[in-house]
Amino acid sequence: MLNRSRIWLFAPFIALFALGVGFFFLWSYAGDEIEARLSAENITWKSAVRAGFPARLTMDFVEMGWAQEKLNWSVPALRFTVMPFETDHAVVDFSSPHTLTTQFAKMRLDHSGNLASLVLDTQGLARASFAFTKPQLRVTANDEDIALAGDDVALHVRRAPDNAARADIALRTGRITGDARLGITRSEVDIDTPQSWLTGALAAGDLVGIDKFIIVRDALTFRGSGRLKLATSGFIDGKLDMDVVNLVALFELLEDAGLTNPRDRNRLMLLAQLSSAFSGKSRDRLQVPLRFRQARSFIGPLDVGPAPRWR
Repeated sequence: MLNRSRIWLFAPFIALFALGVGFFFLWSYAGDEIEARLSAENITWKSAVRAGFPARLTMDFVEMGWAQEKLNWSVPALRFTVMPFETDHAVVDFSSPHTLTTQFAKMRLDHSGNLASLVLDTQGLARASFAFTKPQLRVTANDEDIALAGDDVALHVRRAPDNAARADIALRTGRITGDARLGITRSEVDIDTPQSWLTGALAAGDLVGIDKFIIVRDALTFRGSGRLKLATSGFIDGKLDMDVVNLVALFELLEDAGLTNPRDRNRLMLLAQLSSAFSGKSRDRLQVPLRFRQARSFIGPLDVGPAPRWR
């Protein structure tokens, strides 16, 4: 038999084994907690495999999806990585394309790489950042396909620090090409929306603040801000105060899109001359409101077509 002194020789190994077992149970508990949180948010998956013990917790999900009444999202594969004692912060690697279906359109987003950083708390999503490398988006709506491709795209979302019912959203893109009507060189958009928009729950009367938008299309630049409302008619109401640089490029864009004719150019040029006279800015720069009212869109006094629909 081993005497007491020899048993103590094994004490460090016994303690290390007990610590490893305890840590494994904590590691497993963290995985169970993550799956419970995802299930509580109506997220489903076909299977999940855990790995990374003991340094981290990596969960590989197969055929993950999420559905609400008017919004469905799915992805064939997803990798979810957290540190065992920091389950509120996760890094998500989307190695496969996203499919998003709404009541208006179906969208498929392919990419060369898509990472997300998510921070959760007891109130749900606190903040999230998404980075897309070489995204390719195909939108099918009203029997029409629109295909867009771009450089890197970054999307940041956070719960508004001064109002838990609102969310701040920031979008940054490089060049986007494809459909001639939608191609841009770069864009920056900062908006605040109801928190419910993050789950697709839009409702009449919702207000959205456009804190800043900058859209550059080669030589043409739009800058502005404003406030919009989801009208009960199903259209957008509101106004954006815009600063347009390079009027010649603007006229060409509107005419190519069939929204104006050459006669309208004189009216807009007169508006630009009046604007420059009062502001002291270049005649190639136009400060003009973009209004949405009674289901129509207006640039200054010019009716340029239907207002955007939200349902």
